[in-house]
Amino acid sequence: MISVSGKKWTERKTNNRIIEKISIDNKFSHDLSKLILNRNYTSTELSQLELKFEFINPFIKNKDFLKAKNLIFDIIKRKGLVLTYGDYDVDGVSSVSILVNFFNKIKHPNYYIIPNRFSDGYGANLNLIKKNLKKGTEIAIFVDCGTNSKDVISFLKKKNIKVIIIDHHHINNKLEPDLNIINPMKDPKEYMKENICAAALTFYLINLVNEKLNKKINNYDCLFFALLGTICDLMPLRYSNKLISKIALGNFDKVENPGIKQLINFLSLKRPINYTDISYSIGPMINSPGRLKNANLSVELFCSKNTSKIKKIIEEIQFLNIKRKKIEQSCLKQINLDKYENNNNIIFEVNKLFHEGVLGIIAGKLKDKLNRPAFIITNSVGYYKGSARSTKDFKLNSLINKLLNLKIIESGGGHNMAAGFIVKKEKINKLNEVLNTEYLKIKKKDIFFYDYKKLLPRNDSTLFDDLKKLEPYGIENQQPLFLFENLWSIKAKIINNQHINCILKNKENRSFQSIAFDAVNTPIGNYLLNFKKKFSLIGAIDQFFWNGKKKNQIIIKDLLL
Repeated sequence: MISVSGKKWTERKTNNRIIEKISIDNKFSHDLSKLILNRNYTSTELSQLELKFEFINPFIKNKDFLKAKNLIFDIIKRKGLVLTYGDYDVDGVSSVSILVNFFNKIKHPNYYIIPNRFSDGYGANLNLIKKNLKKGTEIAIFVDCGTNSKDVISFLKKKNIKVIIIDHHHINNKLEPDLNIINPMKDPKEYMKENICAAALTFYLINLVNEKLNKKINNYDCLFFALLGTICDLMPLRYSNKLISKIALGNFDKVENPGIKQLINFLSLKRPINYTDISYSIGPMINSPGRLKNANLSVELFCSKNTSKIKKIIEEIQFLNIKRKKIEQSCLKQINLDKYENNNNIIFEVNKLFHEGVLGIIAGKLKDKLNRPAFIITNSVGYYKGSARSTKDFKLNSLINKLLNLKIIESGGGHNMAAGFIVKKEKINKLNEVLNTEYLKIKKKDIFFYDYKKLLPRNDSTLFDDLKKLEPYGIENQQPLFLFENLWSIKAKIINNQHINCILKNKENRSFQSIAFDAVNTPIGNYLLNFKKKFSLIGAIDQFFWNGKKKNQIIIKDLLL
């Protein structure tokens, strides 16, 4: 079936005998069993669906974690000064916040450094460290960066400062045998072959240290930061990532951090928070200072105990977030998407007027819209800076490494779904050529899948409970998509000049609220607003709270005429 947006949709093929077996063995409904099969859940994941989620640290026997734990414990006993150095994105901010709050709680001397995106660039900056290194520093802990920073590690070693690196980015060169590093890329087997963000890795480490110290540290504060990093850094929500996300969301009422609590109050989230809140409301706010000003602002929000100071920080972050949205929309309007409609090329946009702080956001939005990798580049000081967001089949880790080896880019790093890089102006065309060549090697004909056909559910449908069991949704655990047929749209209206809200009705006269995000001036939005003929749609079923009441809606992904 071809949609109004030009996509070909088909139902996922499943084996009914396997569905029945899953249903009988686990006492699940047919609907839930089919969704489980479509996501290829393992027996371990199946068993977790009916159990109460309890936290178990998966790294209690991991040699890297044990070595780092003992090193931190030794520093704590000696009251040695600790430096925490983190990246400026949400994962870096969350990781730094875990460590700073932990050391502050046990009244241990510490300080932190976060680079400025514009003046210092990504990663461990040697000049920044030299400028801010305090006398008496005994250990430097790098979070969400540092794996490939040989010059920094060498400098600190010469000063007899111990180093711990907690990172999840690609390892470009051979590691020193005595380097204290926690990184899943070092030995995937030891890390359950999972992609785990720095904030989650930091949480697991501090959990082990805290157990040895036996201090009364609020685990749920740290767990929230791990959740924030996991979702905002586009980690796959499977296995341990899903486990800690589920626990964090289910125990949010136990969070005590003043900055987190005031931020939630400011956003008027008077209900249980969910994945969408983190992804589209909380995460972008925390990211805004690092994109437009300085990420220190977000760390101060999470580490301050001063109520009036926290309030002022939130007001400034909100101002920056609003500014970020305006810049983002201005950049998006300059991109002509029509040129990508009839080809199989990656999205590759070079524009000197783009603000480098929003390149990743623009890349992410275009990737989601066109379902292909996006590389967005702008002019920076002395070079061109780019940001990439990719699909699951086009892995950025190995690609960035290849581009470095070919000397097409000057530097770069990230993970499979998101990366940043620096390229010289004279090599931009060559970069575009190589990227498209690599993409065509794995490119398949675009076919989009939905889970199965469904009638508009009644408000008391058991489907809502089934869908809750699979939450939280995210990368590699996508929200189920259904085909709803023979519908009409009534009372369609535009929200915030961006989204379309309407009521759907079927031939049984059953009605259902719906929303199509970012649909204004798109084929989907135009049809919902201007045409009253019968149609079918691909959409997700969403349940949320509004003014204390539970509401149901369909999130419209596409229309079929």
